[in-house]
Amino acid sequence: MTVARVVPLSLAVLACPLMATATHADSIALPTPDAAKVQEDKLILVVGGRPDRLKPSIVPGKVTNDERVLVGVAGDGSVRTVSLEQRLDVLGVGDYAIRERGPAREATSLGSERPPLTQRGAVVWQGFTPGHRALAARLRLDPQIESRHLPMAVSVTFTGADGKTARVADGGKVPGAGTVHVTISNATSQPQQLPTGADAQAAALAGPLDLALRVAKHPTAARLPSTDDLLPKELTVTGSAVTEASQGVPLRLTGSLTLAGTTGAVTGPATTPTANGATFAGTLGGSAPGTETASVTFDVRTDGPGTLGLQLSAVGALNARELAPPRFFATWRQWAASHPPLAERKTALDLLVDVAATGARASSYSPYLGADLEGTGSTSYAVSFAPPTAAAAATRPQLHPQWGALSLAGTGALLLLGAGYAVWRRS
Repeated sequence: MTVARVVPLSLAVLACPLMATATHADSIALPTPDAAKVQEDKLILVVGGRPDRLKPSIVPGKVTNDERVLVGVAGDGSVRTVSLEQRLDVLGVGDYAIRERGPAREATSLGSERPPLTQRGAVVWQGFTPGHRALAARLRLDPQIESRHLPMAVSVTFTGADGKTARVADGGKVPGAGTVHVTISNATSQPQQLPTGADAQAAALAGPLDLALRVAKHPTAARLPSTDDLLPKELTVTGSAVTEASQGVPLRLTGSLTLAGTTGAVTGPATTPTANGATFAGTLGGSAPGTETASVTFDVRTDGPGTLGLQLSAVGALNARELAPPRFFATWRQWAASHPPLAERKTALDLLVDVAATGARASSYSPYLGADLEGTGSTSYAVSFAPPTAAAAATRPQLHPQWGALSLAGTGALLLLGAGYAVWRRS
């Protein structure tokens, strides 16, 4: 959940001499993806970067954009390889030119159509559709650049049975008996200003919150609801105000840790033991000032040298536990019909603002390359150990970065204001 300091709107917007009071109804605009990206651009400029600008895409109709970001990590968890498998379903009749942020070092077609162009740091799909065109390609991205934009980070350390630390070699090679510590961190939090109010009508909050609860109970790789599609753009409230907050995107993590060539055991939150390790499934997210980046750690005990296998899948999610209606109501509509007290209405209002802000922030990671397309789609992330032969990839030419999604890595003290805490629950 967002943690915030409330500032009266009359102080936050000094240009407006007549502001709402706690007894005067007015409206607040819920957070939008465009506003979240503007805030992201500001943070990029603070740390000395520049947000890339693209010409708008031209399409004759809606486009379904499904992506899977494949991340290969070294033995210590640092990013070694990044590729994107992208499938676009273009509808309508006419020419299309779909422009996405890059850079991509290489594009390989996954279908019968030509791959996109990868020139001047951008990815461009262009051609003609007679009514429907299916496009698919694998894009090889620059790992040094993408490591700053991924929504999660992985760290791997090893403590030997003798208490000495050692490195897990590339490919997940464990040097001997001891314990491997695998930490997965959520890196999506950023400071943000959010609207709020002293009160709102329960009936106006119930519908969007029930929708969000359904999404939270059935997490998929589909885009999270936002004010661009399923959530209202405005709400009528009394006592409007703004808050200084930190906002992130909870991540639904599933996967496994396995051992080959040795025996051992895996322990950690929301794990289920298997014959050669364990599986895990949980939601990692939330934010609070003064804490470390939201993270979860798994301990892998090894009885000797062997190979650790890591398979991790992550998608943006909403936390069902936080979205549960109060007083054991099954739905928010039932809650609204109970004539809830002011304190519950205020909590529900802030919860809906948080849902909208989460969907807005998630737009920086889904779609990953940031195409300006009207339509639906999905984005998922898969992380595993890169093979040892990938070490040659450490020598590469420098490319100009794309600034489609900003993580906390390297942003210094400014982003520490929005550091996260873990909300990790068993499936």
